[in-house]
Amino acid sequence: MSAALDVKGSPGDAEASFSGQGLEPVDLPDVFQVDVAMSVRDALGLLGATRRLRGVEVSLELPEEPVIARVSRRRLEQVVLLLVAHAADVAPPDALTVRVVVDPPDDFGDVGPRFQVVMPGVSLSERETRSVVLSPLRVGSTQRRLARARELVDAMGGELALERLEEGTAVSVQLPAPGLASF
Repeated sequence: MSAALDVKGSPGDAEASFSGQGLEPVDLPDVFQVDVAMSVRDALGLLGATRRLRGVEVSLELPEEPVIARVSRRRLEQVVLLLVAHAADVAPPDALTVRVVVDPPDDFGDVGPRFQVVMPGVSLSERETRSVVLSPLRVGSTQRRLARARELVDAMGGELALERLEEGTAVSVQLPAPGLASF
């Protein structure tokens, strides 16, 4: 059996067998301490490179300091991809720019980092909002990305909320609190 297929040893053995080939083993843990602002920027870069935004402009509001969260980087970026792709798909032709806002956790570690996708000109009915939040199997094809994002956020230990605004709809993602840092 080749060394690349024999990964029954310790995690270090698996890393050693894959490192020569430049591949990442998929059975090892994902990165669980990520900069939320960097992940949002990377996800938006991917959407722009694949022309997925279809001409919809996205503005970023990021803090200057890194916004650290203890979540899966892959899941976090997937949530951002789903939410911004949804915003691009449902944006009316005359809509203003989709905004993505990242907020750091509080100084005491009680409230985790948060990001928000603001979709101008988009409104959800009460039934659609309830379906996304409570029963994802009942959502229509338009809202499936929101329901999938909610499931991923739940799996990370966070919360997804929909909020009606004067200019449209905001989807807020509250990530788990990091806890107290040692002083």
